[in-house]
Amino acid sequence: ADAQAHANQALADITQAMDMAAEQKKEMKSLEEKLSEEKVKMEARKADIEDKLSNIKPILESAKEAVGSIRNDHLTEIKSLKAPPEAVRFCLTAVLRLMGQEDTSWNAMKMFLGKKGVKEEIQNFDTRKITPETRAAVAAIIKDKPSSFDPDSIRKASQAAAPLAAWAKANVLYSEVLESVSPMEKDLKKLTTNLDNSEKKVKKLRDELDKLDERVAALRADFAGRTQEAVVLQMELQQAESTLEAAQSLIGKLSGEKDRWDSTVTEITKSMETLPANCVMAAAFITYLASTAEDVRAKFLESWGGILNLPNWSFKSFMSTESELLIMKAEGLPADDLSMENGLVVQYSVPVVFAVDPSTQASNWLKNHLKDQKLEVTTQDDPRFNNTLELAVRFGKTLIIEEVDRIHSVLYPLLRRDLFKQGPRWVVQIGEKAFDYNEEFRLFLVTRAAEPFIAPDTASLISLINVTTTRSGLEGQLL
Repeated sequence: ADAQAHANQALADITQAMDMAAEQKKEMKSLEEKLSEEKVKMEARKADIEDKLSNIKPILESAKEAVGSIRNDHLTEIKSLKAPPEAVRFCLTAVLRLMGQEDTSWNAMKMFLGKKGVKEEIQNFDTRKITPETRAAVAAIIKDKPSSFDPDSIRKASQAAAPLAAWAKANVLYSEVLESVSPMEKDLKKLTTNLDNSEKKVKKLRDELDKLDERVAALRADFAGRTQEAVVLQMELQQAESTLEAAQSLIGKLSGEKDRWDSTVTEITKSMETLPANCVMAAAFITYLASTAEDVRAKFLESWGGILNLPNWSFKSFMSTESELLIMKAEGLPADDLSMENGLVVQYSVPVVFAVDPSTQASNWLKNHLKDQKLEVTTQDDPRFNNTLELAVRFGKTLIIEEVDRIHSVLYPLLRRDLFKQGPRWVVQIGEKAFDYNEEFRLFLVTRAAEPFIAPDTASLISLINVTTTRSGLEGQLL
C-alpha cells in the first residue's frame, strides 16, 4: 500500500512539473518574439543614425587631413604678421572658439599657432565637446563673413588658413548633426538596455526549463522505481535481517572498545575546557616572545603557565602536529625547538613578519615553504622594487623582501593596512599611486643584520622574529 501511494505521488509530481514546463515554454516564446522585435527596432535606429552621420563624416575627415598637410612655414608666416588680414582673423576666431578658447586676440592666436603639436590637437579635437552656444556663435561668424571661409578667397590671404576654415565649417555642421541624432542615440541606448534585459530573462527561463526537464526525467525514473518497489522490498527485508545479524555480532566483538572510547571522550572534554587558556598562551607567545631567546621564552611560559594552570605548556605541541613539524623539517627548517617555534610564528602571525636571520637558514626555509604560492623575492635596493611590490599587491602574490636593514617608507601603508574601498574593491595608496589590493597578498621582511633599525612607531606594525642561531639552538640541530 505504501509503495502504491508513493507511485501515485510520483505521478502527480510528474504532471505538476510538466504543467510548469508548459507555462515556462509559453512565457519564453513570448519573450523571444519580443526580443526579435527589439532587435529589428535597434538595427533600424542604428541605420538611421549612421545614415545621418554618413554625409558629413567624409567632409570632416577630409578637413582633418587638410589640417594635417599644413606646412609649418605657412603657420610661421601667419605668426610673423603684425596684424592678420580680416579673413585670417575671422577664420582663427572660429577655430579658437570651437576649441573652447574665449580669448581671440591676435596674441592669443599667435600663441595657439605656436603650440607644439597644434595640428594634431586640431585633428584630434572631439566635436562632441562643442556646446550649442559656441556652435551658434561660430555659425554666426561664418554666415556674417562668408568670404573668410570661402576656399578660394581665404587661400589668397593665407595657405594655412584655408584648411582651418574648412575644418571650422565641417565641425559646425557635424555638431549640428550630432545634436539632431542625440535623441536617437538615447533611444538606441534604451533599446540596447531593454534587449540585454530580455536576453537575460530568456536565458534564465531556458535554465529553469532545463532544470524542469531534468526534474521530470528524475521523477519518471523515480516513478518507474516505485512500481518495482514492492518486489524489491522483500529482498531488502532479507538483506536487512542479514545486516542486523552481522551488526549484532560486531557489537559483541566491539564491546571491549567502550573503555577506550570513554577515555577519548574524557580527554577531548578536558581539552575543550583548557582551550581558551591555550589560545591565550599561544597569542601571547606570538605577540611578545617571537623576538626573544630560548631562556626568556622558557621563563615567561613557566610564569604564564602557572597563572593559567597550564604547567609545562609547549607552543610547538599546541600549534602543530608531528606530521606538520616533519614537513617543516623536510623543507629545510632546523629541527631544534627555537627554529620550529619561529617557523610556527611565521605561519600564524597576523602582522607582517620581520625576521632577523643572520644565518639565512630561516630565509631559505621560508622560500621552500612558500614556493607554491606565487612567490616573489626582491630587495629594497632592486631598481624594479616598486614595480615588483605593486604587481605582488595587485595580483595577490607572496613577496619576500630581503636585506631589510631599514624599512622603506613605501611599505608603511601595507604594514598599517591603510586600505579603502572603491566600489567592491579594496585599494591601497602607496606613494602617489593607488591600486587594487588583493587580499591573498602576503609580505615577509628578512634581514641578515643582527640589529636592524626599527623605529618605535614601526614596532607595533610588525611581528619581529629573531631567528639568530644560539648555542642551545645549534646544540639542538647537531643532536
